[in-house]
Amino acid sequence: MSFRQVVKNISYSFGANIVSLGVSVLMVIFVPKLMPVEDYGKWQLFLFYFSYLGFLHFGWEDGIYLRYAGKTFEELNPHVFSGQFLGIIILQLAVTGLAFLFSHFFITDPIKETVFLCAISLAVFVNFNTGCNFIMQITNRIKDYARLILADRVLLLILVFSFLLIGFEQFKYMYIAKLVSMMAVSVLCFYECRRLWTTHIGNFHDICHEAGLNLEVGIKLMFANIASMLIIGIVRYGISIGWDVSTFGKVSLTLGISNFLMIFINSVSVVFFPILKRMDEQRLPEMYMQIRTILACVLFFMLIFYYPIKEILSWWLPKYADSLIYMSVLFPICLFESKIGLLINTYLKSLRKEALMLKINLISVGVAAIVTFLTIEVLHNLNAAVFSIVFLYAFRCEMAEHYMEHILQLKLKKAILAELFMAAIFITTSVLLDNWLCTIIYIVAYLGYMIANKNRVVAVKRMMRR
Repeated sequence: MSFRQVVKNISYSFGANIVSLGVSVLMVIFVPKLMPVEDYGKWQLFLFYFSYLGFLHFGWEDGIYLRYAGKTFEELNPHVFSGQFLGIIILQLAVTGLAFLFSHFFITDPIKETVFLCAISLAVFVNFNTGCNFIMQITNRIKDYARLILADRVLLLILVFSFLLIGFEQFKYMYIAKLVSMMAVSVLCFYECRRLWTTHIGNFHDICHEAGLNLEVGIKLMFANIASMLIIGIVRYGISIGWDVSTFGKVSLTLGISNFLMIFINSVSVVFFPILKRMDEQRLPEMYMQIRTILACVLFFMLIFYYPIKEILSWWLPKYADSLIYMSVLFPICLFESKIGLLINTYLKSLRKEALMLKINLISVGVAAIVTFLTIEVLHNLNAAVFSIVFLYAFRCEMAEHYMEHILQLKLKKAILAELFMAAIFITTSVLLDNWLCTIIYIVAYLGYMIANKNRVVAVKRMMRR
């Protein structure tokens, strides 16, 4: 792939994700302002459940992603893919039915049961759309992938604000907006991948054989990904059962603000995976250090804007002002999650180290379970629970970098310690001072960090000019 094509793909993906970021910003700014606190809590709990629907294919689609990465769209066999998508849809319908039975017998809170059923009913749409998105990513149809992201986010925004502006502020109308947007995107996905659909799908044995190959490859990656989400998911679930829906909504709002930067990171990782698959392995260590340097410099710079953003949000959302202090704790997770999402996971997938990804995430999930039990069941302390989130992200990131250091033969210990020191300065000054002085102290620390790493920054600049 030419450098010009890489830049075009990144621009398409960035463009779609900039719009997606804009939609997320508008949703965070206006939806909690216009919705009752309890209904906003239901909406956040719905989004929490919704975020796990993408794992209900049990690695089937991840196997397709890994096995067919690097092929062109024309090389994909319609007979094979029609059979696979039919099987995935049948699986989603079966899982949805079982989930309805589960909720009837095991979820006692009627509000949480209703929210759970609303989320699980979208599983078939979510995983059909995800499968189509995967196909467009691995075949380098980034422009079409970006178009679908745009359609989903813009349509959801229009529907949500249409309901809010006419006074329909309850959770059920937010759910209707999500349902309609998902169905509309499914129609677009069907159209974009229309060359793959045929009624001649082969026999049952062929479908099962292909599915077995995909599941065998993909289930490790799927478990690695779900374990990754469970690291924070366990803490969020603990908060949902330890406190009321309104408190869960407030903490989720802060997490949502903190995760805005991840939209950009995810847009770049989509483009880099097929590039790394084709890259000479001897260049991988050099590229790793270059991307890592750029990430650290950019993300530490973005943290400078924490206090102005917090002050504006405190004025705009007074009902949530008491929970916005958690932004100072949760903002640094962008650094740790960015290194995992853009660098480490992308590298491990390109090197086919899914088993190592799973090992890292399972260890982190175990630590998360222990920490959540201590902070919620033993201490029942919301502050400790929120602080544990950034600790868990940092723990997983640094453990993963230890393995990358060995695989790529790099020396990262000094860089890791410098980044942990910067994160500690940011959190400590923001929590203890909580005024403009914390910004001044952090800016001084950032300048010191840039001076200490000037050689690496210069090397990256030279590379970008080639």
